[in-house]
Amino acid sequence: MNPPEVQKYLELLKHDLKVLRLLTDAAKSSNPPEDVSDWQVTLLFYLACIYVKAAAQLYGERFDDHISLRGWLNREQDMIAMTRDYRKLEEASRDARYEGRLFSPREIEQEQLSRFETVRDHVVDVLRGKGVTRITEIDPRAVLV
Repeated sequence: MNPPEVQKYLELLKHDLKVLRLLTDAAKSSNPPEDVSDWQVTLLFYLACIYVKAAAQLYGERFDDHISLRGWLNREQDMIAMTRDYRKLEEASRDARYEGRLFSPREIEQEQLSRFETVRDHVVDVLRGKGVTRITEIDPRAVLV
């Protein structure tokens, strides 16, 4: 069972992973290489957000803003286990976008990607538990590391 509103978000993951790959490849191939770690971290957060929004559809939830989504994560028992990692991704993304923070390769690999994977894996388990069968499991680690 794959409700169309869930599938829409799962398909969006593929597109956003392509954007991450394009950005990363272009930055590496520029001379000199560009540090786009701020937007890499921002895209990791957006990917996590899309996973969460896909799961929220199964609970009849639709969010237009991050504050409402965050509130739901803190209330929904099935989601609480990954809420801290999600929040840390959101904070890093906000620091990147609004403060111009850049991230070292170690920070991306050991912190941001690990947090993303925790969110992804948890949401995938929730989706499976709710009967979703065709689940997009993207691996941004293959793009960033």
